Formats: sequence, C-alpha cells, structure tokens
Amino acid sequence: MYRKITWTQIDPLLHGLHLLSENDIIYYHLEYKKGGYNQSPANQWVLNYKKGIEHRNEKQWYYKEEAIKNFARLIVQFPIGGNQILLAGPPSKCQDSPLFDSRNEDTLKIVKYNTGATISFNLKAIHDIDPTHLRVGYRSPERLRGLYVFDSFKYVPDIVYIVDDVITSGSHFVVWRDLIHQAHPDVEVRGLYLARSINSEIL
Repeated sequence: MYRKITWTQIDPLLHGLHLLSENDIIYYHLEYKKGGYNQSPANQWVLNYKKGIEHRNEKQWYYKEEAIKNFARLIVQFPIGGNQILLAGPPSKCQDSPLFDSRNEDTLKIVKYNTGATISFNLKAIHDIDPTHLRVGYRSPERLRGLYVFDSFKYVPDIVYIVDDVITSGSHFVVWRDLIHQAHPDVEVRGLYLARSINSEIL
C-alpha cells in the first residue's frame, strides 16, 4: 500500500537537514509531501496519525487509532536491542492540556506490550506551544530551547531513540538531543520518525 516499505537513514546533506550533524542517526519510513489526504497514501497515514484530539468522539477517530497501531507495528520490526530506550517525542501541548495528544505515547505502549521494549515519556513541553508551522522562524533550535524539559533516566541506557511523527528541519530533534545530553552526555541519541517532510511547508 505504501511506496516505502523499509526504514531509510537520513543523510543530512543529501536530504537538506543542515541542522543535524553528520553523527546524528535518524530513520524514517514515509515521505510526506505538501498537500492533503489525497496527495498520497503516505499523507493519509501521517495526517490520520496527527488528527487533532477534538475529533476523539467522531467516526474518523478510528483512522487515527489505526495509524497509531500501524506505526507501532513498524517499530516492532525495527531492531531495538540491549540497553536501549524508546522515548516519545512530546507534542506541542503540555500533558494537562485538554488538547494534549498522546499519539507517540500510545504508539510506544503498543510496542512495549508486543516486545517488552523499554519506553519513556521523560520529554515534555513546559507549556502549550503553537504548532511550529504557525510560528514564523520557529525552525531554529534557538527559538525552541527552553520550551521543553527532560527528566533524567533512572537507569541510563546506551542508546535512546526519540520516536516522533514527522521530521522537517530537524530543529526539534536537535533541541531534544541536547536536553538529553545535558543529563546524560555519554548516551547516543537517535531518531525514529514515521515520515520525512520533503518540502519545508509541512506541519
């Protein structure tokens, strides 16, 4: 159904993600293009995954739940081993917000149920943040620093995989990676994304 059937590792230079360093290891599964649901099956998956919490009691909520389950199935097939943690990328709303979307957390709960993998929700938004695509200039990591907090791991892993939906510029990854390194400088921080945006206007 989907054109990409494997995980692809991002090449910062090739893919135009110049905020990332050459040492950053990030994988994605789909390519998200500018446009709506009809643009591609990949767009349908991504947009259903990101469907707002305000639709919870509507029939279309089924498609969000299916998108979450399908992302979890992908991660189950990814070779996570040893002393590694899957860390949910935080949404733009804080956890006590009525609009908080637990999609990444729900995905990892399914992964843990099926594999026993260690998961974590230690990254959080400090307060509600406008989605990046609504804020001019918010692709800069410097504009995002101070908007998130990371709670140190009790048991420090060798590798942390940040799990999130779409990577566009890499700014959020850079900020989250640096937060983790402030607490655990020797931990390798990687990324697992459902999709890579192939245009700068996305999300």
